[in-house]
Amino acid sequence: MPKKSYPILIIFIIVALVIAGIIIYHRSKLESDFTQVELVMSLNELRELCYQEGYDEIELLAKIKDSGINSIAIHEDTLESLNLSGRIIYFSDKEFNKLNFFLKSIDPFKKFQPSTGESYIIFNNKNDYLRIKENLQRQLGEDLVRDLGFLPYTGLKVKGSEEKLADLGLGFSKEDIELVRNSGFQIILRPKNLLKMNNENIDFKFREIDKAGNISGIIFEGEEVLGYPSKENLIYTAELLKKKEYPFGIIEFAGQKGIEVVAQSASELAIRVHSITKEEMEIIPKQKAIDRWIRSAKERNVRIFYVKPFMKKTIPDLIEENLSYIETVRKDLNAGGFTTGKASLPPVYFQKPKIFILLLILGVISGGIILLKDVFNLKKYQEYSLLFLGILFSFLLLFFNREIFLIKIMALLTALIFPTLAIIGNEKYFLGKISNDNSKNIDKISKNNSNFILMIKEVLIGFLRIILITLSGGLLIAALLSNSKFMLGIEQFSGIKISYIIPLLLVLAIMWLKVNRGKLMILENIKKPLLIEHVIIMIFFAVFLVIYISRSGNFSFLPVLSIEEKIRIFLEKTLIARPRNKEFLIGYPALFLAMSMNFLKVKEFKIPIIIIGTVGPVTLINTFCHIHTPFLFSMLRTFNGVWLGLMLGLIIIIIFYYLVKIFRKKN
Repeated sequence: MPKKSYPILIIFIIVALVIAGIIIYHRSKLESDFTQVELVMSLNELRELCYQEGYDEIELLAKIKDSGINSIAIHEDTLESLNLSGRIIYFSDKEFNKLNFFLKSIDPFKKFQPSTGESYIIFNNKNDYLRIKENLQRQLGEDLVRDLGFLPYTGLKVKGSEEKLADLGLGFSKEDIELVRNSGFQIILRPKNLLKMNNENIDFKFREIDKAGNISGIIFEGEEVLGYPSKENLIYTAELLKKKEYPFGIIEFAGQKGIEVVAQSASELAIRVHSITKEEMEIIPKQKAIDRWIRSAKERNVRIFYVKPFMKKTIPDLIEENLSYIETVRKDLNAGGFTTGKASLPPVYFQKPKIFILLLILGVISGGIILLKDVFNLKKYQEYSLLFLGILFSFLLLFFNREIFLIKIMALLTALIFPTLAIIGNEKYFLGKISNDNSKNIDKISKNNSNFILMIKEVLIGFLRIILITLSGGLLIAALLSNSKFMLGIEQFSGIKISYIIPLLLVLAIMWLKVNRGKLMILENIKKPLLIEHVIIMIFFAVFLVIYISRSGNFSFLPVLSIEEKIRIFLEKTLIARPRNKEFLIGYPALFLAMSMNFLKVKEFKIPIIIIGTVGPVTLINTFCHIHTPFLFSMLRTFNGVWLGLMLGLIIIIIFYYLVKIFRKKN
């Protein structure tokens, strides 16, 4: 490629980084004010705890408030919950027949004959009767919900199976709302989806919510969001949320059906919610649960903690255990710079003008062309053609209103290009010649010899260049994804696994070509005899890849070792932002080792070690793909990974230097 093209591409990248800096600056300012976390518990679960422990409900509410709970979640009444609370009697036709058998001497029951497939509800409160009747008729139809003629305003007969009826949402109890509000808590309502779905019924559900008065927010209950499965109804739900300014929760990892559509339309009111499931609460240690809460706030912008109580019967005093648990969570939050109260709404992130997006993309494309130039002998017209096609492609997607799709593509390309470029663009530190090459006489080198210092200097310069190139890509990703939809997890970086694997394969392929001077040499290598060391290397890399891929991302089929868990906790508490183990324990030390091997002219296993070293920059850039993590936290995590990796790397190459020296001296 002509020399003039290279500076132009570098200028494009610099301009893109300046734009990224502007976007990230605004983002960081907004994130610094986004620090209030709401601690919520369910009224139903608190009642279950009171029942199990024989404790007074009002007294427990007062104590959890003092411990740090801000809000109480109130669920919709169901026939099952009303029956358990003694506010209704609810039975099927078969149960009614049994009742008739025992009460046949009572005149009203003698005259009434139940029908097959019907259920019967007897109320002791007229207000409950009116509310439940209207809710049932909305969801089932008026023809399936009738009065019991001999029990006006007291009894209903409902056509439908027990399973179908038992869990229907039937509105919110006025008494529960008053109890919670009078106890000094904010209220979060948990509406269920409706059986019969139309805008009129959604309006009705919101009128039920409005009756609660001032509420802190809404967290939809169950597997479906109000309005599902109709997209139009979900959008209508979102419009009502915006109209009434009701914040709503997105429960992490719950996968509620329809939440993406609602959140897309009302992202300014969406709040990330974390909860530890009831099943997990049976086995999780208290300290691990506390650490999990704090991590979710620091690393994932969670602003509602939906706290479930410990219910283990093996705990001697469940009440005190839960109060201590809540108080510790609150104190640790405060120590981490958070306050508790009504959850902070997501900041309205700096809205990137289209020109900013295009300039960021120009930087990504320029990085890709530089990488191609390092591999292929591109001509000037080819470079500019690629640049033009990339910009044209971006214009077309923006024109057709596919901005999010375009951003996802460019973020993924950045994650593939820049770690690869960081290694390939610095190939001289891995495959090149050293300017002052006395490595053949290494047995004469002492620690104070200039060659030892030169090795350290060369390796440090190479490492710094790799970090800066990779970090440039990380900043571009952070800027591209600085959008409320990505920050809330409504939209996500696509291709995490790909971004972990492809750069390693690209580095392997390119290094292979460079070592073999542009020839694949596949047939020549296949014809060579297979040695035992080759088998060992292949097995090692197969195991390495399985572990590496499986441990990339949020979920893994491989368990975390006890010692690894202890290291993580120690680093988390010591450094605040824990660096990724594979970054500073594996990737960076391997880079140092590979560069020192080049300096000392050690060829054996160098390419495999370079590939392992590529894990470092790949993991660094992946840190910025987790866009829901605050930017400054990601930067601190990166800094911690770099300095720890640098220290370990220096220790390794010093040891390696003297091992090589001893070995060569003997030979």
